Amino acid sequence: MLAISKLPVLLILPFYLTHLLKVFATNLTANAIVPISGTNMGSVQLPNGDTRLYYQDRNNGSIIEVVISNAFTIGQYEASLVLAPSSEVRSNSPVAVSLVADGDTFLQVHTFFFSKENILSEYYWETGIGIQGGADCSTCVTSKGFVGVADSQMLYAMASSATSPPTLRVGFVSAGSPDTISEAVNTGSGWSVASLTS
Repeated sequence: MLAISKLPVLLILPFYLTHLLKVFATNLTANAIVPISGTNMGSVQLPNGDTRLYYQDRNNGSIIEVVISNAFTIGQYEASLVLAPSSEVRSNSPVAVSLVADGDTFLQVHTFFFSKENILSEYYWETGIGIQGGADCSTCVTSKGFVGVADSQMLYAMASSATSPPTLRVGFVSAGSPDTISEAVNTGSGWSVASLTS
């Protein structure tokens, strides 16, 4: 009689365990850690709350863009892609990012780094156009050939939409003025560079 009373439990147990394991596996997938192995990174938050992270991949040296729907506490990983191939990026390059927005609309995201030849380089995303960058990009700072000091980690970027067109500023240590900071500036008519003076 004991064996007969346990029969319904034994028949239901596999279905219960299957359901339990499925729920457990779903939770693991939904909360899985996104593997990222990088060196230097920069980021921007878009007006709608979306986040863009840019980092140099420790394994292959390329600059990777990571798309996240908001802050990590409420958002989630959406996608990643290679923004700049490793052939164009110096090992252990700093990464700086700036955002050009018009109110609630973002227009451009600029990502700056140094090439293997220590050339200040850029890739950017523009609404309606997509990704621009590389050696053939005539609107990128890369085309100007501004050389940074080898192995320098100093790099910043900022953008102001207060002017029309927007102003982009990128600070770095120039090989031509290694004892101070220089700034590449684009006010809409192309890039120029100047060193910090008193």
